Amino acid sequence: MSDQYTSAVYHIAQPGQLPPGKLISAEDRPGGIVDVYLHPLHVRAHFVWDLNWITRHLVGYGLWRQRWTDDGRFLEPAKGLGVAVARWEIVPAAAMPKGRSALCVEEDGSSIWLIREGCCTREMRDAKNELLERLAGDGLWLQMWYDAHELPPSASAAPVLEPPAVSVLA
Repeated sequence: MSDQYTSAVYHIAQPGQLPPGKLISAEDRPGGIVDVYLHPLHVRAHFVWDLNWITRHLVGYGLWRQRWTDDGRFLEPAKGLGVAVARWEIVPAAAMPKGRSALCVEEDGSSIWLIREGCCTREMRDAKNELLERLAGDGLWLQMWYDAHELPPSASAAPVLEPPAVSVLA
């Protein structure tokens, strides 16, 4: 099984890149690259940009690791193993920071993507959640959290106890 986690890249699908009747498709590429194609009538371009910005961090730094290969196992229906929970949830625009179309809220075993209303359709959200149920729920992608004893020597387990210089809700 692949244990690479170089990149996952979202694209607005061009004609012929999605199977008939599908809103989303994911393809594993050599070198740990996963291309995710989204139906152009169900997402906004700035949303896809935000997805890539966040995913570049989560996958590029190994916080999520790919555990499947190009044998097509991720296309099988979810088995309901409950390894982790990952979901997209559409939230009102007023609940999102200014200028952001997506945020990822994580804790050990859970990754909830908050999506600004109007950036993707509910049908796209449902299609992505079906894929995430298979990928995260069945452990084909693994969330990698460090316990305090696993932190590098230069890292501190104690939080920084000071307010941010700029409000994240501004």
